[in-house]
Amino acid sequence: MPCDGLPGGSDPPICRVGGGGLLLPLGGDSEQELPDGLRSALYLAALLWCFVGVAIIADVFMSAIEKITSRKALVYDKKLRKRRTVTVWNPTVANLTLMALGSS
Repeated sequence: MPCDGLPGGSDPPICRVGGGGLLLPLGGDSEQELPDGLRSALYLAALLWCFVGVAIIADVFMSAIEKITSRKALVYDKKLRKRRTVTVWNPTVANLTLMALGSS
């Protein structure tokens, strides 16, 4: 078994009935009675579900930042005597800001 022979004193390991950790197992002793393969598959599915959630949130965040940094303004150029469109954000500053926000 995966948990056999692990050091830990007299306490049962976290993956056996009676063992427990700070957060896992979520279902208590009734969860520990499930087969190890099924428990592994359930925890893997939960982990993948969390990664999908983080990906969705990051995608929404990135599209919002992209919309903010792609803003343009209409200004009057006195030399050309025309109106022209200019970007509000410098592309380099926008990318650096995006990296700083994304990494925090």
